[in-house]
Amino acid sequence: MPTMSEMKALAPLIALALAAMLAGAMASAQTIAPGGSIANTTGIGSGLGDPRGTGPHYPNGTTQPVLPPPPPPGGNDPPLTPTPRLSTVKPPSYPQPTAPFGPPVSGPSGAAASAPLLVLPESPTGDVSFLAGCWRTEPFRYAHQTGVTTYCFGANGSGRFLYKRLTQLDYSCAATAQASYRGPQLRFHSSDMTCSDGSTAYPADLDCSRGVDATATCVATAETATGRETWSVRLRRAR
Repeated sequence: MPTMSEMKALAPLIALALAAMLAGAMASAQTIAPGGSIANTTGIGSGLGDPRGTGPHYPNGTTQPVLPPPPPPGGNDPPLTPTPRLSTVKPPSYPQPTAPFGPPVSGPSGAAASAPLLVLPESPTGDVSFLAGCWRTEPFRYAHQTGVTTYCFGANGSGRFLYKRLTQLDYSCAATAQASYRGPQLRFHSSDMTCSDGSTAYPADLDCSRGVDATATCVATAETATGRETWSVRLRRAR
C-alpha cells in the first residue's frame, strides 16, 4: 500500500493519464484519428483534409472544359450595310412630258372624243376644286403646227402645263400653272415656260367662259412670226 506521500507524488501523473484517456475517447467517439481535425475540416495550416482543395473538380478524372474563344473586337454582330450615299444630282424642275398628264399624246386625234368635257359652274364663287385632275384641249393650230395642251390642277388651282405638237412629237413646252377666276371668266395662267427648243414663246393665258350648254369654251392669243393668232378650244378630262 502506497504511503500518503507517494500518492501525493503520483497525483499529477494520474491526472495527465486521465486527460490523455479522455481525449482519446472523444476522438474515437468522433471517428477521427488522434491529431486529426474536427468535422474533417482542413484546418488552418494543418496540411490535412481533401487533397483536391476547395476549387471546382470534375468527375471521372476529366479536365476543365475548353471555353469558346472570346468574341472579336466589336462583337459578333453582322457587318452593317453601308449607308447609301445621297445623290447630289439636282432632280429636274419639271416632270417628263408624258407623265403625269394622263395618257401620252399621239396621233392627230389628241384628246379622246368620249372623255367628259369641262363644265363651269353657273355662278362662280372662286372655288376651283372642280378642276382637280388633268384636262386636255382639243387639237388646235398654232405657229403652223397642230398640237394640244394639258393642264393638271390640285383642288387649290395650282398645277402644271404641257404643250405637245402632234406633228412634231419630240417638241414640247412645260410650265407651272394656276387656275383662278377673273370676274366671270376662268383663267389658266402658265409661268416659267420652257420649250424643248429653248424658247418661251407659247402664250401664258387661256381664258374660259361658260357656254350655253355649261361647257367651257376657252380662247388663247399669241404673237407669232406671221402675226397674231387666236384659237378657241374645249377641254376634256384626261385623268
